[in-house]
Amino acid sequence: MKSVFEYDDYRGYLKDVHDYGNRASFSWRAISLRANITNPNFLRQVMLGERNLSEKTMDVVGKAIGLQDAELEYWLLLVKLGQSDKDESKRHYRQELAQFRGAVSPVKIGEGFSEYYRHWYIPAIRELVTLFDFKDDFALLGRSIYPPITESEARSAVQILARFHFIYKDADGRWVESDRALRSGTPKQRSALIHYHREMLGKASEALFALDKDKRFVGGMTLGVSKECYRRILAETEKFKNRVASLALNDSKGDKVIQVAVQIFPMGYSPDRNR
Repeated sequence: MKSVFEYDDYRGYLKDVHDYGNRASFSWRAISLRANITNPNFLRQVMLGERNLSEKTMDVVGKAIGLQDAELEYWLLLVKLGQSDKDESKRHYRQELAQFRGAVSPVKIGEGFSEYYRHWYIPAIRELVTLFDFKDDFALLGRSIYPPITESEARSAVQILARFHFIYKDADGRWVESDRALRSGTPKQRSALIHYHREMLGKASEALFALDKDKRFVGGMTLGVSKECYRRILAETEKFKNRVASLALNDSKGDKVIQVAVQIFPMGYSPDRNR
C-alpha cells in the first residue's frame, strides 16, 4: 500500500487502509474499537462521504490506523482539506500539504521506465537540459555532466527522453520538461530502479575521493532502535525528502543538477525480537 504522503483524499486513504491492511487489524470494527467509536459502521460511512470526522475523531482515527508524528500531521491536514467548504481554507491546507510531499504532485512514470533508468546520467540530462540552452551541442552537454559522458551518450540520452515525452522543445526551440516531478512506477519495474540506485551509489563513492568536502555531503550514524522508532525514522525521512523536493521545485534560478540520497537499512537484530 502507498504511503499516506502520496494521497490527496483522506477518504481514499481510509478505504485503502481497510482494503489492503490485515483483515483482523483493519476491519471497520477493529479500527472503531481502537478509536473508541461505538458505531462500527461509522467509518464506512465516512469512507463513502456520508459522514465527516470531528476534530477529536480525526486524531483518534489517525492513531487507530497506525499513524504517528509526520504521518499523523499529514493525515490531519488531509482530513481538514477534504472536509473544508471554503476556498481560502482549502488553499491553506494545500500549501501545508505541499510542505510534506513537494509543491508539485509527482507524475508516475509509465512507458519508458526501463529506458529512463538504464543509465545514471539520463535523469541528470533531463534536469540539465532545462537549466541552459545547449543549442543541441551534444559534446558540450556531455562535458557539462559530472563525471563527463561522451557526445554520443548525451545525444542518445536526449533522444530517449524525447521519445518517451520526458522532455520536449517549446516554441522557442528550448528543451523543457513535460512534468516537473516524476516518481517511480510499479513493483514489476523494480529491477530497473535497483540497477539505477546501484549506479548512483557507485557515483556517490567516487564523489568521496573526487570532490572537496565543501562540494558534497556525506554523513552517517549507526543506531540501536526499537521497531516503532525505526518506523518513525522512516516517516520523518520521507517528510524530509518531500520538503527537499519542494525547495527544488520552487527554485527558479537553478544552475546545477544534484543527487540527494539517504540510505537507511537494518544491520543487526536482537535474537529475541520479532524482525
